[in-house]
Amino acid sequence: MPHRLPKYCTEDVDRHGNPRIYFRRPGQKKIRLKGIPWSEPFMESYRLAVEGKLQSEPSAKRPKAKPNTVRWLVEEYLGSAFFSDRCPSPRTRKIRRRELEALCEKAGDEPISSITAKVIRKGMDRRKDKPEAANTFLKALRGLFAFAVDYEHIPADPTASVKKLRSHNPEGWHTWTVEEVRQYEQRHPIGTKARLALALLLYTGARRSDVVQLGRQHIRDGQLKFRVYKNRLRKHVEIEIPVLPELREVIDATSEKGDLTFMISDHGRAWASGDSFGNKFRDWCTEAGLPHCSPHGLRKAGATIAAENGASEPQLMAIYGWSDPKMAALYTRKANRKRLAGDAAHLMVPRQTENETVPLSGSVENSGTKTPKNTRKINAI
Repeated sequence: MPHRLPKYCTEDVDRHGNPRIYFRRPGQKKIRLKGIPWSEPFMESYRLAVEGKLQSEPSAKRPKAKPNTVRWLVEEYLGSAFFSDRCPSPRTRKIRRRELEALCEKAGDEPISSITAKVIRKGMDRRKDKPEAANTFLKALRGLFAFAVDYEHIPADPTASVKKLRSHNPEGWHTWTVEEVRQYEQRHPIGTKARLALALLLYTGARRSDVVQLGRQHIRDGQLKFRVYKNRLRKHVEIEIPVLPELREVIDATSEKGDLTFMISDHGRAWASGDSFGNKFRDWCTEAGLPHCSPHGLRKAGATIAAENGASEPQLMAIYGWSDPKMAALYTRKANRKRLAGDAAHLMVPRQTENETVPLSGSVENSGTKTPKNTRKINAI
């Protein structure tokens, strides 16, 4: 089957991730062609479109939402400055919009007052097997009802008394071990893009969203300086760390790299997003026999190694761009606990003492020694 589409045909993906094929001449509206490309039904639709006998389907307009319904509130919220201000990240807005659209599909015509704390808890119960999904659902509702209270659409927030579910994986992403790093390095030697990705993640402590933007312009006088991508619209966090010799060696030895961005895709261009780069890195991990490993796990591994080597909380905050000392304290506590346990483990071994001579039971009376009461009871048992 040919891979290219017929003339004037383009492929698009809907909001559910399903591919769709459209016929569109320059300056004309696009017409959807149903069926598998190059199949008989598809080619018949294509012929009618070429001859001008197939018209584009009129877009179905959703009726205007009734005031004080859930759909009305969601539309008001998504179109407000409150939403764009509280959710500046495009990724966060996408996730919140997806959750609220799903809510409208189920209860869009219900009055706002019908969404009570009890109803929300039942929604959490339906997602109990996936706590992360349940908590994402709750976050979306909290933003929605915070808007409703702020704009005086409702008197109280029904999510206030609803608690998040505990994660089935409290440790989060798997933290790489030194052995896993060595295994990855054996599969991807110095000079490959896969090895460059590992070095950038491990020796800079950068997130994947930062790694895809790092290039030669970020290195000056042996220092790597860049602005953290995460939460960039809320606050500016600058990272400045020395370029380690291990990282410099890998960068210099990699021929297939860019200038403005060290990491480039298979098409020779910079990665469009950290997500797409993360997916490729997971493929490299799978090739190395490490399907459970991830980019963020390398960041955790670097913080763990630094803490175990004696890095302080302020030092960890400077390296990894944390503004809250809680994250740094988490790693230093683990390192200190491991260090203290290693220093004190020998104390669990009882000290060896000489055995004292124990008088025979038959000679107790003759010796004049009085048997303790508790000893008599134990002997009786």
